[in-house]
Amino acid sequence: MTRTTSGKLTFYDLAALALVFFSVVMTALVTDRVFQHLPHLEDEMAYLYQARIFARGDVVIESPQPSRAFWQPFVIDYAQTGNRFGKYSPGWPALLAIGELLGRLWVVNAFCAAGTVALTYRLGREVFNRDVGLIAAALVAFSPMALLLNGTLMGHTSALFCAALFMYAIWRIERGRRVIAWGVVAGIALGLLIINRPLTAIGVALPFVLWSGLRVLLSLVAARPFRVQKRIADDLAAPEPIVRGRSFLTTLAPLVLLSVIALTISAAIPLFNAAAVDDPGFNLYTLVWPYDQVGFGTCCGRSSLPENGGEGHTIVKGVRHARFDLSLMAADLFGWNIGTITPEIQTHLQNESDYWPLFGLSFFILPLGLAVGFRRVWLWAWLVVGLVWLVAPLVADAPFLKGYLSNTVSSTPAQIQQAKTLLWAWVGTGAALMLIPPLGLAFEHWRARRAITGEDHKRAAALTESTWTWLLLGVAFCMIYIHLAYWIGSQRYSTRYYYEALSALALIGALPLAWIVRQVKDSTGRLVLYSAFTVLLIFTLYSYSTPRIQALYGFNMISPDLAQGVEERREGDQPVLVIVSGNDVRWRSYGSLMALTGPYLDDDIIAAWDYAPGTGVREQIIARFPERQIIELNAQANEAWFADEAPPSIGQASP
Repeated sequence: MTRTTSGKLTFYDLAALALVFFSVVMTALVTDRVFQHLPHLEDEMAYLYQARIFARGDVVIESPQPSRAFWQPFVIDYAQTGNRFGKYSPGWPALLAIGELLGRLWVVNAFCAAGTVALTYRLGREVFNRDVGLIAAALVAFSPMALLLNGTLMGHTSALFCAALFMYAIWRIERGRRVIAWGVVAGIALGLLIINRPLTAIGVALPFVLWSGLRVLLSLVAARPFRVQKRIADDLAAPEPIVRGRSFLTTLAPLVLLSVIALTISAAIPLFNAAAVDDPGFNLYTLVWPYDQVGFGTCCGRSSLPENGGEGHTIVKGVRHARFDLSLMAADLFGWNIGTITPEIQTHLQNESDYWPLFGLSFFILPLGLAVGFRRVWLWAWLVVGLVWLVAPLVADAPFLKGYLSNTVSSTPAQIQQAKTLLWAWVGTGAALMLIPPLGLAFEHWRARRAITGEDHKRAAALTESTWTWLLLGVAFCMIYIHLAYWIGSQRYSTRYYYEALSALALIGALPLAWIVRQVKDSTGRLVLYSAFTVLLIFTLYSYSTPRIQALYGFNMISPDLAQGVEERREGDQPVLVIVSGNDVRWRSYGSLMALTGPYLDDDIIAAWDYAPGTGVREQIIARFPERQIIELNAQANEAWFADEAPPSIGQASP
């Protein structure tokens, strides 16, 4: 944190520290009060399982027998190697293993959440000004997306931290000091992001790859000898040629180092795959669902199955999912929303993945932020064109966005193909528009570097702010575009596929608010504005975030109740074997006991499913644990009850 000349922390530093502390406290509260320290999604189950394997010093384990009795969601038993492992990339389970070793899983996300707030503050303060940094940090800390995901066992919080650290390290590299050290930091951050969420890493890195390439090109051009104008230094009797080759090497060296480190760390994925299935390039996702791949066509998506038409993933489906997800993100981003979260809306959050029924307002501040950050007239014109490209078809609900040309008549195959062509053209136009600012800004940087005679500080700052405003927008843009190629959206744990753009969007959103604050020169007026902003944050915390996150309490039938029931039936301190009986048994019925059953089957409570009554499976399970007390649990679909209880009234099973 920056200190005053007297060595004391400023108001901004103290406020940022308070936000960091707030993130830790809220992570602990949401973990405890909403998710009750239990995984509620299949993804979390697999992450936790693999983290426990890593915590014991192993990469994979031998499949326990009978393997199906100890099955858990997204945990693979690979027959060819006899190995058991989680299907996901190893990055997040490796970090989560630290929490497993500490006996406090939640502290990993708490640390990452706090670090993201601090990095957002630093980046905003250094690129723009301290008001932008503080407001952006507050938007991140109070974001409903952050409050929700920080309290889970998902890897998005750590991925956001890595993304923020990567962006900050790139900024420090551009400042030209300690570039090698910051190149190392950037490489580590990007590498950790790759082995956590590879597709997300592409979205985060793409704008910086493009801009770094332009920077290298500029430094190469600037490396040619040229003469210094005499008015720079009147004491020079005659201009001398100056070779700028060192500038080229200084620009290139940290980027090369960054790339080498990131690629080295990313090798953890093929190494993990090789240990699991003896094939470094294998896509482990396809071991659960063969269609779980990124791309378009019959290779990808549930609709690639013959019973679902066989078409596979298309750009129409990608845009549709993006529209669904962005409608929720418009509320979840900062919690600004018209309408009240009623029990019916909470049910929608639990069960539906289409348009958000209420009207989110968070996106409306972003164009204002871009207008403030783009300190160039031509960029303002570009912004207007971009908004027309984006908004006009959405407001008109253009039929090509849906893949057909008429709302009143059935579309012919030719019309459907035409709609897809128009949709691809619309998406491609957006990508082309995004390439214009970096090219124009690179030209301005080139002119500024040649005119070393007297570019003033304000012009340089304006150029830097414009560049970074585009980079921040580019992160969000690429995140959305990259995930168009994935066959499914995400809303249950907020729009988590876009979550790693939170810091970037918060910085853009902070720009107009900071601009208003900086128009007020007296400290009293600023205090009033910050007080009003604080009231807004607290209001959204209680009016939106709390009921929105509380909707996930007990989600997927997960709660400590089953574990409590086991404790009530335990005889003394004897370890317990819970045998689950039933044919149509789904993981939700005893998922909370699965979470207590570790990979090595040496935990205090072990749950095992007698999946084939009368075939000897039960006897095989019992023989494996002869010293354990046996407790009987019956299950049907998503419901479970102890053998000494009356079965609940079970209606139609949930999907």
